[in-house]
Amino acid sequence: MNPFGRTLYPLGLSAWLGLFGWRACAVSRAAKTLSREADLLEGESAALDRGARRLAQLAHESAAQARESEFLLGLPNILPEEKGYLRTQKAISDEVAVLRAKVGRRLKGALYLVVDAKANKLFVKKGLKLLWQADVSVGRGGVLADARSGRKWEFVTPRGEFRVIGKGLNPRWRKPDWAYVEAGEPVPPPEDPSRLVEGELGAYVLNLGDGYLIHGTRSTELLGRPASHGCVRVGAEDLDKLYQTVPNGARVFIFE
Repeated sequence: MNPFGRTLYPLGLSAWLGLFGWRACAVSRAAKTLSREADLLEGESAALDRGARRLAQLAHESAAQARESEFLLGLPNILPEEKGYLRTQKAISDEVAVLRAKVGRRLKGALYLVVDAKANKLFVKKGLKLLWQADVSVGRGGVLADARSGRKWEFVTPRGEFRVIGKGLNPRWRKPDWAYVEAGEPVPPPEDPSRLVEGELGAYVLNLGDGYLIHGTRSTELLGRPASHGCVRVGAEDLDKLYQTVPNGARVFIFE
C-alpha cells in the first residue's frame, strides 16, 4: 500500500468519527430539549384541563345561583307579605275545602256562570259542579275619545257579581254613539231607526244590565282572546246552550 494512503486513511477515519460524535452529541442535546418541551407541553395541557374543569364547575355553580335567585325573587308572589308566615299544603287544602263548603251552602245547588276575563273562558256551574265551559271574548281594553264632544269610552268588561236580568231571541243591536265615532261617521239622533242593526248580536242575548250583554259574534276566530267593546261574546252553539239552560235571575261572576 502507498505510504501516503496509509497515512490518509487513519486521518479520514478519525475525522469521520469526530464528525459522527459531534452529530451524536447534537442529536442527544436536541432529544433532551424535545423531552423538556414535551414535559412542558404535558404540564400546560394538564393545567388547561384543570382550568376547563374549574370553568365547568363555575358555570354549574352560576346556573344554580341563578335558579336560587329566581326562586327567591318569586317568593313574594306565592307567600304572604307577613314575614315568617308559611302555610303548608295541608293547611291550604283544608282552607280550600272550607271555602268550597261555604260557597256550596251559599249557592244551594243553583246554576250560575263564571267568566274568567283573563283566560277568556266562561264556565257553567251548578253548585260546585262544572257542567261545561266555553271560549269567549271579553273587552279588549283601550279608550276611545270623541274629539268633538270630548266624551270617552273604555272598552273593558266590568268585574264583579251580576245577574241575568233578561233574555232575548233574535235581538237587534241599537248601535251606540261610540260605534259611529269609532267608524268616523256622524252620530245620528238617539231614536234614529238607522241605529238598529240586524244579526250583529247572534241569535240570543243574556242581559247583565248597564248595557252589558252575553251575545253571539260574527268574529268566531277571535274567541279565546279579548276582542269585544265590553260585552261577553260567545260562539253560536254555546250561546244556544246558555239561552236554553240559564234562567233569568241566574248569578254571573266575572273576575280576573
